[in-house]
Amino acid sequence: MTGARLHAGDQDEESETAYAPGLPVIGSGGWRYEAGEFEGAVWKARRGREVSWELVLDWAPYVSERLVVLGDDGKSAGRYYTITIGADTLTKSLADLRTADGWNDFSDDSGAASRATREVLINIITDQGKRLPRTPVVTHTGWHQLPGVGLTYVYADGRTYPRGRLVRIIGAPEALRKAAAPLDRSASRSECQHALQNIASHGWAPMMALSVGARSLAHTLRPLAATFVFDAEPNSGKTSAANTARSLLLTPRPNPWPPVPTKGMSSTVTDIECAVDFEGDMPILLDDIPLTHVSSATEVREMEKKLEFVIRAAGNGTEIKGRRNRDLSAKLGNRVRSIPVIAAQMLPPTMQESLYRRSVVAYLSREGGEVDWRWYKNGGGESLSIPLRTIGDQIIADLHACDDPCAYLARLESEALQMFAPYVDRALPERSDTMEGVVSAASAMLSGLGLVAAAAGLHMAELVNIVAAPLAQSLAKQASRMDEQSTAHGNVAAAVGEVLRKSLFYKRAHIRDAKGVVGPTVPRQNEQDQGVTYKRDGKCWDGKGPALYWLPQRGPALGVTTRNLNMLLKTSGDPRVNSFADRTLPDALLQAGVIHRNLSQKDRIASHRVRVGTDNLRLLLLKPELVWDL
Repeated sequence: MTGARLHAGDQDEESETAYAPGLPVIGSGGWRYEAGEFEGAVWKARRGREVSWELVLDWAPYVSERLVVLGDDGKSAGRYYTITIGADTLTKSLADLRTADGWNDFSDDSGAASRATREVLINIITDQGKRLPRTPVVTHTGWHQLPGVGLTYVYADGRTYPRGRLVRIIGAPEALRKAAAPLDRSASRSECQHALQNIASHGWAPMMALSVGARSLAHTLRPLAATFVFDAEPNSGKTSAANTARSLLLTPRPNPWPPVPTKGMSSTVTDIECAVDFEGDMPILLDDIPLTHVSSATEVREMEKKLEFVIRAAGNGTEIKGRRNRDLSAKLGNRVRSIPVIAAQMLPPTMQESLYRRSVVAYLSREGGEVDWRWYKNGGGESLSIPLRTIGDQIIADLHACDDPCAYLARLESEALQMFAPYVDRALPERSDTMEGVVSAASAMLSGLGLVAAAAGLHMAELVNIVAAPLAQSLAKQASRMDEQSTAHGNVAAAVGEVLRKSLFYKRAHIRDAKGVVGPTVPRQNEQDQGVTYKRDGKCWDGKGPALYWLPQRGPALGVTTRNLNMLLKTSGDPRVNSFADRTLPDALLQAGVIHRNLSQKDRIASHRVRVGTDNLRLLLLKPELVWDL
């Protein structure tokens, strides 16, 4: 591929093109290229008295596929290309190619370090792409309306139902892709029924998880805005139970244990939201919340933040986190596209009632019989693989065959509620409107057993009756927990106010101003209510016990150190507030609305750095209306 020489001025433009190598690079004047799967080259024109073509690269990117991303509305939402450079064939987005990092995975792209050269290479790629047919691409599993063919289910390994639909899926982690690959055979109907009998005989919780997993396969067709949570002691079988749902579509390879989770809850929020967004219309498993009673306030706060993002987005049908493009225009965010199943050995003690309201919680104990985890780990779970995968595939086929899947799912939900209602009436004879919403969500989740029963040739009631009574008892415990949280938040605020009023009145604490000077500085409050007395020498004010700083420019607020406040609370003996540790008190007060939130320091949202006189103190900023009528 030697360069051709032309005499400038002696040849017209058509002649120049005729003698030039390769094809012109549209959008990059003076560049030409030749691209093949195994060889290629890029030239640049050198102009003087004559035009010559200088060989810039002895390779060129070869494009074998043009992939067009389909958004949730079915319209184009981005482009990908399958590119070969030397020994590497990779699929890259056009956005990635515009950055230097997008080229780092190609080991044979020598000479492409400069930005100007990369821009030429991008034009070469797009020029080849326009000559190729458009292949639709999806960025998450589940149900999609594909152009020209209609409703299609896309598995994590790229398979489709119905088979052979022209579509590609991108973003599947390797472990997930392998686990989603088909098994060697399908189970017979009798094998499926026997597998369900085995699940029922080894605890109700796996059957409930199976129901949630089956219902998640229809989430796009009829969304269910709720989260399912296992609140379980260590070694109680929560992961075994949750994996029963996961087994409808996934079989871990090469070993059947441990399962392939969506993400561990110890992952970052961004990792969790991206993984959840990818797994549409399939059982999601977030495993596992590692909190204990001695976890630090930071650990509790971080876990509650993750639960807040996932549960609230699932319950409200919103993006997990809002995102913006560089020009500050709205960018599509990650969503919860299924029913999340969260395994927790302990939920955060300060978890808000509003999150419980958007969840269905199943409480498991170590020896309560909810899950025979020993059977699952000793081969029982592996024996379910083929039957559960067969049931999962059959549910997808049944949903696709429905003329009106939404109406079919609504009917199953109504039937599940009718079956479940008598058990709930016995366990929760008097329930709030809030719990009615939780019961409705639980019934909708139970409707998944209708999908399982249809796939296995059983009656829905046979499966619902296995889990209805213990699930109703679990909901009664959840209702009690919600009442405790609601009462606790209100009682904490009232208790803190009472303790501080008494402490100041009986001079076990006193007020100082923003400079640290003792004195009655709070407007319209007498000396006794501020815990100060005038010294006999008549020269200054005196105060005993811990100091509370009056900070009118901070809200106003009463500033106090965590240690001093907790000392007053413990000394009071008030059972509502005398059991906090110093590390957990700030978060509890923040949840109860007692203190002002720090909006400038993300890692210190409950406390503030305040200069008092010559000291720079870390203080909690209490709302003064808790103590006085200002």
